[in-house]
Amino acid sequence: MSATNLDVKGANAVAGWLAAAETRASAAHEPEWMLKRRRHAAQVAASMPFPSREDELWRRSDFSALPIDSLDASASPPRARNVDDLPAAVVERLAGEAAKAALLVQRDGDVVLEQTHPTLQKQGVVVCSMERAMREHAGLLQEHFGAQLATDYDRWVAIGEALRTGGVFVHVPKGVHAELPVRLFQWIDGGRRLVAPRTVIAVGEQGSLTVLDEMLSESAEEPSLHAGGIELSVGRGGKLTFASLQDWSRNVFHYGNARAQVGADAELQWIQVMVGGRMNKQHIWFDMAGQGAQAFVHGFMFGDHRQHFHLHTLQRHLAPNCTSDLLIKGCLKDRARSVYQGLIQVAEGAQRTDAYQANRNLLLSDQARADSIPGLEILANDVRCTHGATLGHVDPEQLYYLTARGLPRAEAQRLIVEAFFEPVIERVPLESVRERLRAEIARKLG
Repeated sequence: MSATNLDVKGANAVAGWLAAAETRASAAHEPEWMLKRRRHAAQVAASMPFPSREDELWRRSDFSALPIDSLDASASPPRARNVDDLPAAVVERLAGEAAKAALLVQRDGDVVLEQTHPTLQKQGVVVCSMERAMREHAGLLQEHFGAQLATDYDRWVAIGEALRTGGVFVHVPKGVHAELPVRLFQWIDGGRRLVAPRTVIAVGEQGSLTVLDEMLSESAEEPSLHAGGIELSVGRGGKLTFASLQDWSRNVFHYGNARAQVGADAELQWIQVMVGGRMNKQHIWFDMAGQGAQAFVHGFMFGDHRQHFHLHTLQRHLAPNCTSDLLIKGCLKDRARSVYQGLIQVAEGAQRTDAYQANRNLLLSDQARADSIPGLEILANDVRCTHGATLGHVDPEQLYYLTARGLPRAEAQRLIVEAFFEPVIERVPLESVRERLRAEIARKLG
């Protein structure tokens, strides 16, 4: 494979990052098992090229404009004493609600605030930074860290594991139904940052949990990169609701990899929202690993100007009698672009699979573009699997109906777009977050 611009520009930068990361980790007295993982990831990263546009999953997304040799992977702000010490945008989103959830905030490379709620503490629910988990919950963390996200998936993943700074560990014991949600915030201060956290969440058998993960940043001229990873596991009969809400400022490149494993008779509700950033690429794999597992995935992308969103999903049915239902919506205006690539994969022996995949796209300008590439790969013969995609503009009959009743054209279009997104928004767990998403949609519509 030929060298990419990133390989050429980043040769020295990557080597420097990897060496500095091990030095910092050793100074912080990380346990030997984690240091071994870092060293292995660094070796993998050094031996691989960056993904290129010759790769099918990278043909439609280009990170070559990222000034990789100017990024700082060591930014480390001071810890926050309380919520008031956090960036104003985070404080605004927590107004009146900080005491109603467990809270963990990552700012650049470090977790700066951990606020475990007494109610969850009494229930034995662990919500802590990765650093504290390595000290206080090493056995649990070691069981789940890296269990799903392979170090050698690509060079970005290997770099992310080798550089990992901050990160979150959440664990719900067997039979515990967490009475309050967990709220996670990831914040980037300005430009020239490289942030690579890892989120690990494990829900035990018959347990349940709701998590909201919000990604925000300060606006800047210089690009920054977020290269994080997420690993979720839901034990037998458990339930996890996970909402990933990405609203970066327009200077951020985002490359995320998420993996979720759903056990027998367990349920995963995943909400994926992508509205911010400059260049966004997200891989999400859902493994139905035990009989009766269920995954319900709903999400939307809304781009304007020249934003680029690329979402790749993989619904892997590995056991019989499992269900997965995925609906991703996209709305684009100006010269924005979206790419959706999805695959339903049914393993041999995964009989009586019921899987659905749909991508619906709404274009608000003639210059916007949406690519939709759904697919099936089935090795069992007793299944029900369907997929589909649609692409279109605002229905002129709907627009005429509303304007004929006195609504201005812009207001009529806003109502149509809001109605298009509402089935996804109503699945977001907190009303205050739902209202902010509606406000963001209204802002983008102008």
